[in-house]
Amino acid sequence: METPPGTQPVVRVGRAPWVVAGAVLVVATAILLDPHVELGFQPAFLPTFFTLVIASDVLTCLVLVEHYRNGGDARVLALSWAYLWSAIVVCVHSMVFPGVWSETGLLGAVPSSAPWLWTAWHVGLPVLLGLALAPWPRRLEGRLAGPTGRRRALLVSWGVVAGLAALVCVACTAWAGSLPVIIDAGDYSVLTDTYGPWIAGANLLALVVASLGVLRRRSPGLERWALVALLASACDTSLVLLAHSRFTTGWYGARLMAVTAALVVLMSMLLAVARLHRQVAGYAHRLREQNVALHEAQRVRDRVLAVVSHDMRSPLTALHGYQQLLADGELGELSEDARDLARRSEAISRRLTLMTEDLVVAGSKAPVSLVPAALALPDELAVLAQGFPGLDLRLDCPAGLRVWADPLRLQQVLANLVGNAQKYGAEPVVLAASPDPGRGPGAVRITVGDAGAGVPPRFLPRLFEPYARAEGTGVHGTGLGLSVVRDLVERHGGSVAYEPGDRLFVVRLPGPPEAAQPADNPDTSSATRST
Repeated sequence: METPPGTQPVVRVGRAPWVVAGAVLVVATAILLDPHVELGFQPAFLPTFFTLVIASDVLTCLVLVEHYRNGGDARVLALSWAYLWSAIVVCVHSMVFPGVWSETGLLGAVPSSAPWLWTAWHVGLPVLLGLALAPWPRRLEGRLAGPTGRRRALLVSWGVVAGLAALVCVACTAWAGSLPVIIDAGDYSVLTDTYGPWIAGANLLALVVASLGVLRRRSPGLERWALVALLASACDTSLVLLAHSRFTTGWYGARLMAVTAALVVLMSMLLAVARLHRQVAGYAHRLREQNVALHEAQRVRDRVLAVVSHDMRSPLTALHGYQQLLADGELGELSEDARDLARRSEAISRRLTLMTEDLVVAGSKAPVSLVPAALALPDELAVLAQGFPGLDLRLDCPAGLRVWADPLRLQQVLANLVGNAQKYGAEPVVLAASPDPGRGPGAVRITVGDAGAGVPPRFLPRLFEPYARAEGTGVHGTGLGLSVVRDLVERHGGSVAYEPGDRLFVVRLPGPPEAAQPADNPDTSSATRST
């Protein structure tokens, strides 16, 4: 069966099944115009015919079972029952049919064995095909099509069908003497007149029910071809019943219809595989083209990062130095407004430097080098706050609290978290630090929170992925900030996480090697600052 769009490639068959069905009807009608013409016995015909039918049925069973095991719907399993029944019954039928493998048949059964096995074949196959294509209760179809229990459904159903087929074969061979004679010395009169209407009725009923099911579901692909197989089987039955004897045009024509019923589903699946192969080859070609384009885009990105990391760092460093000289009055006294502008300009250049470092960290293939030192955390927070003029940033850090970190990378981490809160959250933004004794001696816990709604729950699994951005925020960005934070913090031997309940980003960093944490000093005071 075809799978829904978006899951697996869909093979569309168009009108091909209806064209083949029309051809089957035309050929059967042409044969029926004169089905009694004697064509004579051809010694090689029956062995070839039975071998072809049995091989086709077995291969069809195997392909259908694989299709079902790989996610096909329940009707694929039901179709395999029909071809399993046919394979078993036809195999035994060939062993009792005179002139196939021996003059009297390999099993030495009575003359009625072959016609009764033919009857079982031409009733069981269409009935099971009709069952597979008929409308089903949704509950039953959903249960058989579920992802669990497929192996059990396959084994149990195949066991039942194989058991019934074996029982019928035993009844038609070992117990055939107790069955009525339906063909006497090649005369089909009893079969045609007495049992023919019932056999033809079963075929017609199966064909009608199957047609209603296929047309109601508007089933594409395999179901349409199975309906063609059912039609060919019904034509096979009609030709045999109207031929009245063996080796006539009707009898040979019926064998042609039987081969069609055996081959049409198998051939349709093989053609579907060929079409899918072409589709997959097309997808692979497009993927190769996209891969080349992605490699080119990556090469351009690496070149841009190289320019950023080399050609922008030096001018930004020089610019920052000049602004610092202006702000400190080293180049002459400035008015208060000029000094304020110089300080703001210095803060902006510091932010630009940190953003440049983010790109360097994100694009670097080698690990970022760290030069950790024992830093006074209140001073580091105060320096950070200078980079966010105009933001209601509230600092809360005990005096004397120290952390073991690279000063530039620590500023990157804190600037990204505060900048993230500024872009996506609401003021005030609170940057707090405190001892974290549960993480080891001297460890520090730093939190960043704001008055906003927090990170959308659906975005939490991708929060720290590179280039990942929450949709619908209306804020532009690269999506690199939080991934840089995670990388740098982990390089320091710490950890970063988001706590949805408190709407806080939490960074944990180790303390200085000596683990001398003055948090319990009675002279320690809590400093709060708003910028």
